[in-house]
Amino acid sequence: MIIDVHAHIFSDNKGEAILSDLSSRTNIPYFSDGSVKSLNDSMEKAGIDISIASRITTRPQGVKSINSWLLENMRENIPVLATIHPDMPDLEEYMDSLTEMRFKGIKVHSQYQGIFVDDPKMYPIYDSAQSLKLPILFHAGLDRGLPPPTYAKPARLINVHRRFPNLTMIAAHMGGEDNYEETEALLLGEDIYLDTAFVLRIMEKSTLRRFFARHPIERFLFGTDTPFTDQKTELNYLLDLPFLTSGEKEKIAGLNAAALLELKFE
Repeated sequence: MIIDVHAHIFSDNKGEAILSDLSSRTNIPYFSDGSVKSLNDSMEKAGIDISIASRITTRPQGVKSINSWLLENMRENIPVLATIHPDMPDLEEYMDSLTEMRFKGIKVHSQYQGIFVDDPKMYPIYDSAQSLKLPILFHAGLDRGLPPPTYAKPARLINVHRRFPNLTMIAAHMGGEDNYEETEALLLGEDIYLDTAFVLRIMEKSTLRRFFARHPIERFLFGTDTPFTDQKTELNYLLDLPFLTSGEKEKIAGLNAAALLELKFE
């Protein structure tokens, strides 16, 4: 089973505009129009069984509408992560409803919300997610489309882990693009998952090899950040890495995510 834990989907009428804007600000190409159909087509081409999709909101009043849209557009092979905002007036009650709505977890993108990941105002979200056993996928490191500061550096992520040790944390982009030294010093060896999204082919192979050697192989998850990378290219790169065994590749490519998120595909 091949699972991409880091994918994005957008509405058919807004996807192209959103992606065009992001591409112009980041100088990053996109490989599809971001629709559910294009994600399905990409998965079929790449041989990926399941992609975990998300969208985010910058406003508390946008949470419920975006999550409703995600639920309407999820598929058996495209489960979804909820978006959330700490300034929601009914935050605790809403958090309690997420598992009933069949979300597989939560996506937190502090960079877009302008809130440091270890800000105390985020604690109610982490406390509820920890109690509900809902994993949180954190954007980590810089965001190429936004100016400094970096709101979710490894040093701040480890603060969250120390305060909420039973919270299942997934630090995207191998702990943070452009923050590899800090990730290596602070996150490797911790009970934190790292996904490979976007940076897998960017990282120096020597750095990548050290990461896989120093962090439990069961704590790595294959992710692509599609449509900002090509799923087939990313998967082939992972499967061709010479310093991983076939068993390790199977775990990273899907078995770890299947166990973590209780995913089955028939």
